[in-house]
Amino acid sequence: MCVPAFSTSSGAIYCGDNVAVLRRCIPHRSVDLIYADPPFNSGHAYYATGKRCEGPRFHDVWHWDNVAYRRALAESPTALAAALEALRGILGESGALAYCAALAVCLGELRRVLKDTGSLYLHCDVRMSHYLRLMLDALFGRERCRNEIVWAYRTGGAGKRHFARKHDVILFYTASDEYTFHPQRERVRYRKRFFGAQRDAHGYYADVLLRDVWEIPAVLNLSSERTGYPTQKPLALLERIIAASSNVGDVVLDPYCGSGTALVAAQKLGRRWIGVDASADAVRVAQARLSEAQIER
Repeated sequence: MCVPAFSTSSGAIYCGDNVAVLRRCIPHRSVDLIYADPPFNSGHAYYATGKRCEGPRFHDVWHWDNVAYRRALAESPTALAAALEALRGILGESGALAYCAALAVCLGELRRVLKDTGSLYLHCDVRMSHYLRLMLDALFGRERCRNEIVWAYRTGGAGKRHFARKHDVILFYTASDEYTFHPQRERVRYRKRFFGAQRDAHGYYADVLLRDVWEIPAVLNLSSERTGYPTQKPLALLERIIAASSNVGDVVLDPYCGSGTALVAAQKLGRRWIGVDASADAVRVAQARLSEAQIER
């Protein structure tokens, strides 16, 4: 049965395995926009909203499992299964391939529920993004890759033997060539006046079409929107994606909804939403944020 853990007139959150929920509850070609922020294969342990005394709730570590891999091949679309087999020649029977296989079945279901006019944004770590891009090329077609977006931010910590790793990758694919897209703009500052520039109290500026490199601050300890959820993404990031690739009243799906940032952004912008997460802690955090956002409206 498709019984959500939380629902309002705007949407629903399901607590459970996202593949099972997608298969039971989400019809074919019913979703306008998908934002997916799966585990990163980071090798780290994550704690529930900062409660380290309770121990980690999730270890983002993947180990080779031949049975699980064979199951993923059987349950993935043919082209995606072929891509996994190609990656096996590169990665070997490794944790990295186990991670790709675990995502493959979900990606296949996401492709199934996406409308022909819909878009998918896959948020991933730079150490795995190139493998996932090959998988999405197989699933959607190479020509359907619209952007590899770089989300750049500044957080603590820096490597002494490499440049500081301060960006994530967001892969933007569409189901067809007929898709929703509203160009966004960013403000660029200039030291001198030139033709077409505007001026305000801070100097000269122009609002130009947005690039594929986005400078948006991460959610830090002192941020007013911080919930304590370990992988929380900034609201501004999701508002930009949803404003660009959906219309008012559209359905936005987040199959790894975590703290619910995509759902909150969708609600603020007048979209309907569906969230899925395996963690009851995540669902509670997302529910509290959505309830608060509803009151603020």
